[in-house]
Amino acid sequence: MQRSVRMIVFQRLESHRNKIPWNDSEIASKIRMAIMGTRFRQNKTLRLIEKRIRKSSKLKFRIPSSEIDRLVEISCLRYHSFMKNPIIQNILSDDITEWYTFSRLDATNYRGNILHITPDIIWKKSSTWNLLRFSVQSSHSEVSEENMSMLHWAIRRTGLPSNPNRFIIHELNWFRGKWQWSRKRGSEAMEIDSLNLINMDIKAMKNLHDKLGPACDLSQIPLASNEKVCKTCGHRDTCPGGDDLTRAKLEQASLEMLKSSTKL
Repeated sequence: MQRSVRMIVFQRLESHRNKIPWNDSEIASKIRMAIMGTRFRQNKTLRLIEKRIRKSSKLKFRIPSSEIDRLVEISCLRYHSFMKNPIIQNILSDDITEWYTFSRLDATNYRGNILHITPDIIWKKSSTWNLLRFSVQSSHSEVSEENMSMLHWAIRRTGLPSNPNRFIIHELNWFRGKWQWSRKRGSEAMEIDSLNLINMDIKAMKNLHDKLGPACDLSQIPLASNEKVCKTCGHRDTCPGGDDLTRAKLEQASLEMLKSSTKL
């Protein structure tokens, strides 16, 4: 649903940029098509997983039309609420003329590592550049440490300032029936903090890669803390904790003890 809302928002903005007529009465049908398209791609992936594991996927289930209708209604509410945001209104009224949208799949190279830290929308106001990410699955009341990494992307982007003080990081989160807007001025301290966080994440991923070994032993992957996470996880069919999280944690602890005793 989040991808569907983001896709329709981007379509609306791009139609404005290209001066293509836009009819808000078609929003529901556009969102429905987006949701159905996402389901089609998911089912295509699940068929490949089922072929590999040679059994039916636990993630494969039929969504009733009533549930699709409910998702479309919720998505429409979030879309229309998002479009009322002053920034979006200023873009549509051409009060903001320099703005761009980006895909989160765009890659940023950092010391030979590929990062996905791109903002959703950026715009210029006076001499300040604004970087925005929005999410329908977050409850942050202030800009998260993760989204501060957008600053690293921005100061290395051709055509944007290299001074971190000329940026404002924005975050829009759907929480309790409305969009919560938080923002924070960029600074050298924020740049350092974001790089430290990136370096810590890279180190953790490399440690995990070494821990898995050349055979990519999935039994060593850190497991979820709650079974609710497992219900919608895309790796449920091949994860050791997919059937019984408690048992998987016990088995993992036993393997850790066995490896430690073997090293000794």
